[in-house]
Amino acid sequence: MAIISTDSIFYLILVILGILGNSLVLLTVIGNAIDNKTMPASDMILTNLTVTHLLISVLRNVLVITFQMGIDLLFSTLWCRVFMFIWTVLRSMSVWGTFSMSVFHYISIRNHYLKLRINSFFTTIKALAAIWTFNSLYYVPALIFTSRGESNTTFSVQLISSSTRPVLGCVWDFPSPNANLFFVTTSLVIHEIIPVILMVATNLSTLYTLQQHSRAIAAQKTINRVASEKKAALVITTLVLLFVVCWGTNVLAVNFYNFTKGQSAPAFLLPMANFGTYIFMGFSPLVLMFGHSKLRRKLISLICKQFKRQNIQLGPPSEISEPHYLVNFLGPLYHF
Repeated sequence: MAIISTDSIFYLILVILGILGNSLVLLTVIGNAIDNKTMPASDMILTNLTVTHLLISVLRNVLVITFQMGIDLLFSTLWCRVFMFIWTVLRSMSVWGTFSMSVFHYISIRNHYLKLRINSFFTTIKALAAIWTFNSLYYVPALIFTSRGESNTTFSVQLISSSTRPVLGCVWDFPSPNANLFFVTTSLVIHEIIPVILMVATNLSTLYTLQQHSRAIAAQKTINRVASEKKAALVITTLVLLFVVCWGTNVLAVNFYNFTKGQSAPAFLLPMANFGTYIFMGFSPLVLMFGHSKLRRKLISLICKQFKRQNIQLGPPSEISEPHYLVNFLGPLYHF
């Protein structure tokens, strides 16, 4: 029987937390859309991000933690290509989905204060569809240049990003090492570094805009709206900060370990890189639930409704049965 390490237990807890948290957020958003018979553009972006993280947790993190716990899950070449494609697309969509939240909030703030009006619902659908299409087309090479690594595969120094990191025995198999390095470097720049810089800049711009506007209308009644927008901006900023820290930890730790071939690297680097991956998936739904007041209220409302339904199904307590059981219980004691 394989011995489960303490790290694997913590990874498992974070994976379960990510699955449960993202499922609750998704059910809450869908329940809100059913009640209102419509889904706002902001909820659509949140749904896209939540579904992406849920799929990553189920299709990647669960498999990885299962493998780390001693169960052999090495795939064939065909399944390596399929899963490598799914993993790379989902990881990139996680980055662009987080960036989409920042951009949408920034545009909403600017449009409100500049009195602009756009059809945000259909614009959001088109934007998300374009991002999914672009990422899917970009990672088509994963369906072609992926293979199953053999046990005697030699180590080669390659740049590794969080989206193109080999896992579960599936490795990149480009015609030449230069082509491999070029593809991974391009992926790192286009799908990670650029959106990370943009999302940080967007959030700083949003906070600056809200700060300037709150000073301009300090004596007006609309200050409550500005306070609510500030709170939303802080939630998104917290989510972005969590992502940047976890992403940076993962990429730096894995590449330092990779380029030193593990010889001069501290032993904690790879566990730290794994924690960087799992922490964002596990804690991002908690940030949304605790920071998003409407989402939190809706979730509490759904839980209360579920308890009420269970109580209705059980039926009201019988007025006769309680004394009846009490007499039967106390009778023998009294006679004894």
